[in-house]
Amino acid sequence: MIETKESIIFSFYGFGIKVRSSDNQTIDNIHRDFSFFVDTNKTPDVHFEIFTVPPDYHSLPTLRPSSHSPRNFSYRYENLLFIDYFGKALLIVDSIKKEYRIFSSEPHLRHEIAFLSILSLVGQNFDARNIHRVHGLGLEINGKGVLILLPQGGGKTTLMLELLKYPNVKLISEDTPLINSSGEILPFPIRIGIDANAKLPDFPEKYLRLVKRMEFEPKYLLDIEYFKDKIAKYPCKLKFAFEGVRCLGNNSRIIPAPKLQMLRAFVINSVIGLGVYQGIEFLIQNSPLELIKKSALLASRLRNSCNAVLKTKTYTFLTGSDKNKNIETLINFLDKKSPKDL
Repeated sequence: MIETKESIIFSFYGFGIKVRSSDNQTIDNIHRDFSFFVDTNKTPDVHFEIFTVPPDYHSLPTLRPSSHSPRNFSYRYENLLFIDYFGKALLIVDSIKKEYRIFSSEPHLRHEIAFLSILSLVGQNFDARNIHRVHGLGLEINGKGVLILLPQGGGKTTLMLELLKYPNVKLISEDTPLINSSGEILPFPIRIGIDANAKLPDFPEKYLRLVKRMEFEPKYLLDIEYFKDKIAKYPCKLKFAFEGVRCLGNNSRIIPAPKLQMLRAFVINSVIGLGVYQGIEFLIQNSPLELIKKSALLASRLRNSCNAVLKTKTYTFLTGSDKNKNIETLINFLDKKSPKDL
């Protein structure tokens, strides 16, 4: 066993994860990814060990794959799950010991596997506690929650950056805020991905990282620490929900939306979870019992979505190709609301 030296502990609303590695850079990257949740006093429920050596395939049993994806093959052996990234990396999951071990000599790859594995594991834990992720932009305005469900490429990051310029606006999550059974929206701020080819605002270099990815083009990561004074820290009631609809042309406007229409948007963005990363759980859960659990999970997600929609003012946000006009439309709409509404 290779000695690991550095470690960090996170608490995701009470769910503890400890990450260890002899590679300081990997530890620093994971720290920056989830800095909002660092808690050195938390007793970990799960342990991650990240090794800088390539996988030792000679010591592994000969197994047939149980499933595969464009990025990996998975294999089962008793209580162990082996996830092989085409010979470049190996993740070994011990379901009894709650241990996750990552082996790779490629820095970007072991960081990506660690980040996605933690994200997937945290999402699975939230689901078990009836706290569910929704793909959208979450903001707190004067203590009230605002959720904006935009399509892929709809400009969530650009919209967020503009809205955070307002003194009464705080960030809940740029990509996956949480909703609980009471219809509250919970902060889940993590690092923010930006297209490497996009024109970046003048962010200080110390908050930016350029990373390579398995299946996609490189991208910049913006540390959430950059917004540390603009982060919502506590759950709040969801007050407004917007369904973003991309339209042809440059026009942009906001109109009231029927509850059923908004519920359909929640089904796509939370119940089904389109746009929400759900990786390891689909490799781990494939028995008939797990399929039953999955049905219960979908029912729980639907209940939370219904509660959120019923207690929220719902609107359709018609967006055009002019992102600046889209931002102006939303800001003007919110500006016209009274402080009592917001």
